[in-house]
Amino acid sequence: MSNVAYADFAARTAVRSNRMENQKTGFIPLYRSVLKKPWAKDVFLRTLWENLLLGAARQPYTANFKGRQWPLQTGQLVTTSADLGLKLCDRNGEPTSRHAVDRMLSLFVKEGMISTAGEKRKGTVITITNFAHYAQKMDDLPAHNAAHNSEHSPAHNEPSNGEASGVDAKHNPEHKAALKPENHEQEVILNTNVFNVRQRISKIVPDAAVQTPKGDKWGTSDDLRCAEWMLALRQITKPSLKKPNMAGWANDIRLMRQLDGRTHKEICELFRWACKDSFWYKNILSPAKLRAKWDTLTLHREDPTRKPRADVSANKSETGPHWNSAKAWEKFI
Repeated sequence: MSNVAYADFAARTAVRSNRMENQKTGFIPLYRSVLKKPWAKDVFLRTLWENLLLGAARQPYTANFKGRQWPLQTGQLVTTSADLGLKLCDRNGEPTSRHAVDRMLSLFVKEGMISTAGEKRKGTVITITNFAHYAQKMDDLPAHNAAHNSEHSPAHNEPSNGEASGVDAKHNPEHKAALKPENHEQEVILNTNVFNVRQRISKIVPDAAVQTPKGDKWGTSDDLRCAEWMLALRQITKPSLKKPNMAGWANDIRLMRQLDGRTHKEICELFRWACKDSFWYKNILSPAKLRAKWDTLTLHREDPTRKPRADVSANKSETGPHWNSAKAWEKFI
């Protein structure tokens, strides 16, 4: 019976090979400072940010995407919201919608983390702000220095040979500096400047096309289109009024739909009638007012003695197509 013990050198070689392969295929340092950001609590936002970092070019090259050539610089990638959504799935494997990805990218733009250019469907070039912070050479990173130092440390507390000592002496000052706690903390603090300090959205509403930073007021894409339609009509009757908060308008329209049982067509129809009425055109200037006076407006609209504004019939451009025509509702049908 043999008492010889065989060391599994292949296993150690495989570990080192995996690390070397990781360096060849690309890597990025992920800093703890990211966790201090309010949006980092959202697992989809954090995963999307990691995917953008990992997908960005480490050096200039020309990408072939959707049959086109895209010259990319360091820190850029070309993709679409739909493609990004396919890599953001829930537990059931359902990908994130294109609209949800658009909202997340908009948040990153507001935070100063990225900039975008191009057409959403054909391809968007995303540029990572301060990508150099994430593309440092492996030798410059404290984590690498620690791992490199451990490789050259003697195994099982055995004395090292002269060659290993020479390597350790060569790199020792750098390793010691990198492994100091204060230097590691400095690395984290320095990289907190990667993001600009701006207004942050503390809650992302999944179905929202527009929302307030707190997420207490929001509306879907159809609610927003309805709000924009109403605003365009109000600009004709009251062009001097300031542009409203569209998240608030879309929220009121959503409430009329969900709580009051109104449709977008009914909302726009009644609002348009109010804009033509000789009295209500001065008083119904928002979805909130429309909702508050809905029953009264409905009764007045059925009154044949009500008179329209004097200038309605004279200004054909104001009246436009009938509210229920294909042209008037082409965005909603």
